[in-house]
Amino acid sequence: MEDLGLNSFWRKGDSKDVKLSSLPSMEMGEVGSYDKYIDLRYSPELFMIRRDDSGINIGVAVTISKAIEAVKECNQHGFHTEENMVYKKIADHMEKVASGFIQNSASLGGNLVMAQRNHFPSDIATVLLAVGSLVNIMNGLKSEELTMEEFLRRPELDSKSILLSVKIPDWNRLMGISSGTRMNLLFETYRAAHNP
Repeated sequence: MEDLGLNSFWRKGDSKDVKLSSLPSMEMGEVGSYDKYIDLRYSPELFMIRRDDSGINIGVAVTISKAIEAVKECNQHGFHTEENMVYKKIADHMEKVASGFIQNSASLGGNLVMAQRNHFPSDIATVLLAVGSLVNIMNGLKSEELTMEEFLRRPELDSKSILLSVKIPDWNRLMGISSGTRMNLLFETYRAAHNP
């Protein structure tokens, strides 16, 4: 929209200073005001998407739409394994969550923190919980990996903690299934209403 000159805060071509000065002020709530802020663009681990034998790791600053693409890519090999079926169901369900605008601007981590902090009814958190996803949190210098259930049940993150990534585990590894084992798996997700 900015390319069309339709940004409601500044005009196309305005300097960075004009843009920053015209943004609406935000209440910081319990966090308070600080004289220094961190530009998340310089924390690449928050934006990473990495696939390996143990599953797919998605940084929390990744938009919901990019997370959907990443999960879909895990299923593009054309094999009809249980693992691929689970990734397909996750991606299909995530596509039904929110409008395209929200999917393109909201982050995966923001959705999960809202579910944890505000008891936001998150379809994404529910689906990730069902597949045994893990979250990585940094508390000061200490890093901890929690199950999605542990994360959602724990007290809300404070100003010294940051959610770093979400790991959707390899389904076969999670279930202890070898490649030669034949198994029928039923994994379904449902949404009451599709968002426009």
